[in-house]
Amino acid sequence: MVAGVQGNVFRRNAFHGNPPVQVAVDHPAGSSFDIKNLADDGKNLFEDNLCLTSVNAPCPAVTVRSTALLESALQYAACGSYPPLPSCQLNVNGWNWYMLGIDPGAAVLVIGDGLQIMTVRQYVRARRDAGLF
Repeated sequence: MVAGVQGNVFRRNAFHGNPPVQVAVDHPAGSSFDIKNLADDGKNLFEDNLCLTSVNAPCPAVTVRSTALLESALQYAACGSYPPLPSCQLNVNGWNWYMLGIDPGAAVLVIGDGLQIMTVRQYVRARRDAGLF
């Protein structure tokens, strides 16, 4: 992306560098280009993307920014407040319900019987750890 690009949501895409990581490993002397984001940080949203890069560049799939945006949306929807408060806790089933309200295509988080109580940050971290981003 060129500098100045803003207001876009990149969700559930596969980004492939040039060349992909397998080529760079087999031919490390070769010069290559990779995925390049020159836009200002936080001006575009990256969620649930898969990146295959040639120089082991970080994938913007789960950035602090996109995680913070999800936390704030869930916190506000469920608790009516932001920033996240430890006192606002729901069970996994409750957080999943709010998550589906924000993104109807989201996969639900399955932990035990769904009655485990957690904060929004714990829920988002558990989703990330389960590979749901």
